[in-house]
Amino acid sequence: MDYTVHSFMKKHDMIQPGQTVLVAVSGGPDSMALLHFLKGLEEEFDLRILVASVDHGLRGEESSADLAYVREICSEWEIEFFGTFVDVHSYKEHTGAGTQEAARHLRYQFFQKVMEQQAADVLAMGHHGDDQAETMMMQWARSARPEAVQGIPAKRAFATGQIIRPFLSVSKQDIVDYNERHRLSPRIDPSNEETDYTRNAFRKHVLPFFKEQNPKFHQHMQAMSERLKEERSYIQKAAEDVLESVDFGSNSDKFAQFSIRTFKTFPLALQRTAFHLILNYLYVNQTDEVSFLHEEMFFHLMNDSKPNAELHFPRGLLVVRAYDTLSFTFSQDEDLSYEYELSVGESMQLPNGDRISADWAEDGVEEDPYTFVCESCHVPQPFIVRTRRKGDRMRLKGMNGSKKVKDIFIDQKIPARLRQSWPMLTDKDGNILWLIGLKKAGKNTGESSGPLIRFHYENKADM
Repeated sequence: MDYTVHSFMKKHDMIQPGQTVLVAVSGGPDSMALLHFLKGLEEEFDLRILVASVDHGLRGEESSADLAYVREICSEWEIEFFGTFVDVHSYKEHTGAGTQEAARHLRYQFFQKVMEQQAADVLAMGHHGDDQAETMMMQWARSARPEAVQGIPAKRAFATGQIIRPFLSVSKQDIVDYNERHRLSPRIDPSNEETDYTRNAFRKHVLPFFKEQNPKFHQHMQAMSERLKEERSYIQKAAEDVLESVDFGSNSDKFAQFSIRTFKTFPLALQRTAFHLILNYLYVNQTDEVSFLHEEMFFHLMNDSKPNAELHFPRGLLVVRAYDTLSFTFSQDEDLSYEYELSVGESMQLPNGDRISADWAEDGVEEDPYTFVCESCHVPQPFIVRTRRKGDRMRLKGMNGSKKVKDIFIDQKIPARLRQSWPMLTDKDGNILWLIGLKKAGKNTGESSGPLIRFHYENKADM
């Protein structure tokens, strides 16, 4: 196993001498083996090894015992330790996220914080080859689009550096054997045996069949993941030639238009990729609502015998065919404006299906692009959730005077069609507190002088 992992790390250029390596350790077999393995490289590579461990509070005393175990091992092995408790249940209540999604978000949030504080170069994680095989099979089962089958990347950018996964080259059994050989005593999470979660069901019922047919199945899946990534990169680069035949609008008024006859001279694979690149441009890479069905509708429209037809895509995007010309535009005919009152303790659904809520909060609550916190004593209530009006201006933190909301939309490259229904939060006097997802009027500094109010916005695609 040691030789396999060393070769894999060298192939993907995972660690350089003198780096700071943060290892995500749960106390389980995979992460404990990874920590032991990397500890063995500490002197050879002059590494600074750190450990980050998270108690998700999902298994009561067992969860806290896992954290204590990792802390004890780090003390014994003379490794710097960073541990935390995250409240997954509260996060689920506030966001509506599933258990696994909530746990993952909070876990990675902590990893990012430690990486930034310690200026770490890499975050090492214990995903192995069987995890890779399970992930790819799950992606195949869920989507008909080849682009959706990507697997787990061996290395990707994250926080102050990169996430690396040295064990993608070995199987779960390899790791079990490694632990036994080095007399490690990892903690076992009994929930891994339950089949309520999709991944566990694949692990217990699907993967064993494939490994019976081919014991090296995990290696084949890793090789396929790398090959798919390389080929997709090549196809995407080739598809840029297709985009040269497409006329694009400005960032402030996005549209795309091309000749169907010219577009169809390119191979079908490049047409598909170009179609998705066009959508990435128009939706500013937020294409979660676009499915395989939309792709099929698009190609049916191009090949239809009718000279005039149109499709309605998510968020008001119109795909219009007029003889040989096909155009993507955001409709601006419909009145999408609205205005609602929002009081603390309330939650409301907006016309587009998204939700916004307001609750009392405690000191230390963290903000993100979709969470805003303010001091209740500084803002007259009730609050207003509305769309923009002509002449709207907003005071931004660190800025003298105010800025037009229109200019903020342009700076953030928000398509003109989306601006009509973009939500904002104001106080009773009309002062804009939050242009949701884009800009905030300012953050609290120093000690709070009054109760805090937390606003949270949920996209319907995440509910």
